[in-house]
Amino acid sequence: LFDSLEGSNRGLARAIASSALRHLGRLDRLIDRHVQGRPFYDLGKTVQHILRVGAAQITILKTPTHAAVSETVDTARRFEDASRAGGLINAVLRKIGPDDIDDMGLPPAANWPRWFQTYIHDGLGEGLADVAEATLDVAPLDLTVPKEIGVWSETFGAEAIGPQSVRVYSGGVEQLPGYAEGAWWVQDVAATLPVHLLKPEQGERVLDLCAAPGGKTLQLSASGADVTAIDRSAKRLRRVEENLKRTNLTADCISADATKWKAETPFDAVLIDAPCSALGTLRRHPESPWIKREEDLARFPDIQFRLLCAAAKLVKDKGRMIYCVCTPLPREGVDIVDRFLGRHPDWRRVPPTDDELGVFEPARTDEGDVLTMPPLLAETGGCDIFYIARLEHAPR
Repeated sequence: LFDSLEGSNRGLARAIASSALRHLGRLDRLIDRHVQGRPFYDLGKTVQHILRVGAAQITILKTPTHAAVSETVDTARRFEDASRAGGLINAVLRKIGPDDIDDMGLPPAANWPRWFQTYIHDGLGEGLADVAEATLDVAPLDLTVPKEIGVWSETFGAEAIGPQSVRVYSGGVEQLPGYAEGAWWVQDVAATLPVHLLKPEQGERVLDLCAAPGGKTLQLSASGADVTAIDRSAKRLRRVEENLKRTNLTADCISADATKWKAETPFDAVLIDAPCSALGTLRRHPESPWIKREEDLARFPDIQFRLLCAAAKLVKDKGRMIYCVCTPLPREGVDIVDRFLGRHPDWRRVPPTDDELGVFEPARTDEGDVLTMPPLLAETGGCDIFYIARLEHAPR
């Protein structure tokens, strides 16, 4: 149904869905206050979803109550399992006011399931509040522009926020100038840091492990490096190949298990953007806390450590490596690197300099790694969360 919408109708549908997902936990508690006779979660799933959509319009998008109620009741009539609930939906939504979410006094983390709140608090402590607050807003649209960033900043009437990044805030990607010509690609500014810190050089052999969807592969190729991109998913790797073709860049793309893949010749540098809990991109995927399970998140550290150890075997003497994940949890970031270094005395950390980090200098950690968090760049829309460690092979 969404795919059939166009123009403003499509934008409105996206805004409603986004608002409902970002505020789901608090919306459910608000609605439950006004459902008479039985708990909100005892209602049918379709009725629950329709009530959430209506409440989100009133409290988040500030749609006039009468209009939101009318449209929501009309929507219910189109679903067989909600068509008889029009009276209930009408009665509940008319009791909800535009300021009710704020008046509840609940923190942003209340929008998540309780187990998810506990899971993040156990890993971050008070950092939970920053992560939760960041998910309330839609992320801006960042473009990586490998050439003529000044020209493209002027074209978009936008600001350059990194060495190769332009922030345009919103817009249909394929309709933006330069898309068809491959002049840029979509990539959060924080996601560009791993390649900037790897510092690939013209002609170097560089390996990109777990490459899909390919933003870092494109960066590496644009630097002039000889790039090999590995990803376990052949389907996701095809997307990388499509983006390479659009941007007129090249890389040798190979579908393989990175923990088992062997290379005839070691690489000058390796970048591992490891599979992770992806908690650093919750503002782009506000549905994640509601579709993930704790066991889904618990499996990553073992995979990450095996990937890092496998990658180290592919680096030549005195070569370098970047390990990164888009999550703030120590168990998937600094703990993995510390464990690796404890077992590999021929590797060492190489902390970034102030000049290398630029505006991201506050993201440097006590260990000498990088961890971008939501308060960073907050005045211009923030950035995704990324943990990055730069390592160097230093045989004794």
